[in-house]
Amino acid sequence: MISRTGAQLLTGLSRFLGDEISVSGLTMSSNGTSTTVVDTELSSYGDDFFRDWWIRDTSSTNQWVFRRVSSFTSASGTLTTVNTWGSTPQSGDTYELHRFRPDGMFSALDDARVSVYPDLAILRFDDTITTDGISKSYDIPSNVRRGPATVLLEQPVAVDVSWNFLTAPTGDSTSNYTASNFTASTYAREEADRLIPKYDDTATELVLAASTAGTYRQVVANMANNITAAKSAGRRMTAAAWVYCRSASKIALEFLDDSGQVAASSQHGGTGWELLTATGNVVGTNATTLTWGLTADNDATPINVFWNRAWFYYGEAGRVRDVYAQVQPKRVRRDGTPPATLHFLGIPPRGRQVRLIGRDHLSELGTTAGTQVTNTMELDAADEQILLAEAAKILFLREGMSTNDFPSLSTKIAIAEARRVDMAKKWGMNVPTQQAITSPWR
Repeated sequence: MISRTGAQLLTGLSRFLGDEISVSGLTMSSNGTSTTVVDTELSSYGDDFFRDWWIRDTSSTNQWVFRRVSSFTSASGTLTTVNTWGSTPQSGDTYELHRFRPDGMFSALDDARVSVYPDLAILRFDDTITTDGISKSYDIPSNVRRGPATVLLEQPVAVDVSWNFLTAPTGDSTSNYTASNFTASTYAREEADRLIPKYDDTATELVLAASTAGTYRQVVANMANNITAAKSAGRRMTAAAWVYCRSASKIALEFLDDSGQVAASSQHGGTGWELLTATGNVVGTNATTLTWGLTADNDATPINVFWNRAWFYYGEAGRVRDVYAQVQPKRVRRDGTPPATLHFLGIPPRGRQVRLIGRDHLSELGTTAGTQVTNTMELDAADEQILLAEAAKILFLREGMSTNDFPSLSTKIAIAEARRVDMAKKWGMNVPTQQAITSPWR
C-alpha cells in the first residue's frame, strides 16, 4: 500500500504553505545555549526573518520538542527562543523550521483526512459473513464503518477439476493426508449446523491440543492429475483452502519443495471461514518434494479447525480468490445502535461468503510526538496535494493567516481542489444500478 508518513506530511504541509526552508535535515553549526540555536547556514536571511517561527528539534537530545523564535541574528545565524530547551542544543543536532506550530499542523492534517472523505479514503474489504441458507439479514462488521458501497456474493469454485492436483480436495476423506499432532476426522453435514461444512456433504475436522505444533499434509505421491515433483520445477504454484477457525494467528497454509517452504499464507484471522492462499515459485531443480499442507503454531491455544475445499495448481491465487459476483439490490439499516444490518431481498444460498466493500477515513497520525512522525496515511504523492490543500485551509481558519499570506496559497489550493473534484468523479461512492443500496444514513 502506498502511504506517506507523518514526517513526510508535516514537511509537505510546510512547503505547501510556502516555507521552503522547513525541510528535514537542517543542522546546527555550533553549540547553542538553553535559549539559542546556532546555524550559520541561515545567515543569508535578514535579522528577525524567523521571528515567531517554530524550531522543531529532530535530534536525540530534544527530539520532537519545539520552541518559538523570539529573535534572529543574521550575522551569527543565532535563533533565540521564548522558552528554554530541556537540553542544550549541540553542534550537529538536526532540526526543522516552521512558520506554524508543529502540533497544530499535525492536528490540521488529521482534521483534513476527515474533510477530504470520501474523495480520499481507504477501501475496506470484508469477507467474514458466511450465509446460512435461512437468514435474509446479517450484521455488518464494524470495520466496514461507512458502507458497504458494494455487496458481492461468492460464486463457489469447483475442486474436482483437471487442474487441481489434490486428492480428496473437498475434505470428505482423510486418506492420502498425513496428520502430525492433529487428530483428523470427517465432519458430515447436519441440518442443525448451518455453517459447517461450508459447501459439501462432508468436511475435515482437525483438533490440536494446547502447546503443540501440528501439520496436516498431502505429499506429491498421493496427489492427482499426474503431477510429479520434477514437473513442478521452476513453476509458479498456488495452494488454497477454505478453513474455519475461531482462534486468530494459529493456523496457516503452506507448500514445500526440495528447498523447504516455498510459500505460506497469512495466519488465519479467527473470523470463521477464510480462504487461505499461498503462491510462490518452485525451485528450478526440484526433483523429489512437493507438499501441500496446513501448519499450526505451538502456543497455549488449543484449536478446533475445519477445512472444506482445497486446491493446489499452476498459476495465481486469483483463480479461486476473486470469485465474487454482483447481487440484487439490498438495504442497509442503521438505527444508531450497533451493529448495522444488511438486508438481502431474497435468501442467499447456504455456505457463501459475502464480500462487503466500503470506504473509511485515512488513518490518523495522532497526538503522540514519538509516533505521529512514523504513523502513515494511505496516500500517494499526487493525492497528498489534496490533503495538504485541505490542511492549509484549516490552518488558515484556525491561525487567522493574514490576507497577505493567503493569495500565495490560493493557486495551489485551486489546483488541488480541481484534482479533488476529478477524484470524486473517479472514486465517488456511486455504484452501478445493479449494485446500488439504499442507505438513509449516508
